[in-house]
Amino acid sequence: MNIVGLDHFTIRTPILAETVQFYQVILGLTQGWRPRFGFPGHWLYAEEKPILHLVEVGSRALDAYLGESNALFGSGRVDHLSFRGTNLAQMQQHLCRQQCQFRERIVPEIGEHQLFIEDPNGITVEMIFPYAIDNAVVGIAMERLTILLEESA
Repeated sequence: MNIVGLDHFTIRTPILAETVQFYQVILGLTQGWRPRFGFPGHWLYAEEKPILHLVEVGSRALDAYLGESNALFGSGRVDHLSFRGTNLAQMQQHLCRQQCQFRERIVPEIGEHQLFIEDPNGITVEMIFPYAIDNAVVGIAMERLTILLEESA
């Protein structure tokens, strides 16, 4: 299979500053660059990799980008798990053969072609593949949103 590792996980929170502080102080993660998505959030890094994405609940832009969520506390705050993959076309064909419905978003600003599925528990699983201009969208196309590549920290 062409998944090479966990990329990141995302937490939705109404207490963004407190959550950032917790992961910085308790786990030693460091705050780093994040594309300007149009909603508040931070990327926290370990070993120069943005493994934790924190997003603040309560904006339409967030709901438009990740979908709405009614989870209020606990593990329900984890929005999705993200894996890094290689060979996008092979994975698209695999999902089609498995009759697994999936959504896709192309984000050339950050060099990503993203696939989204739901596991049997309803947990969103994202798979990130390298963006290329000739990548085909095979699944359900998601709305393309503008991302500004400025520092947001």
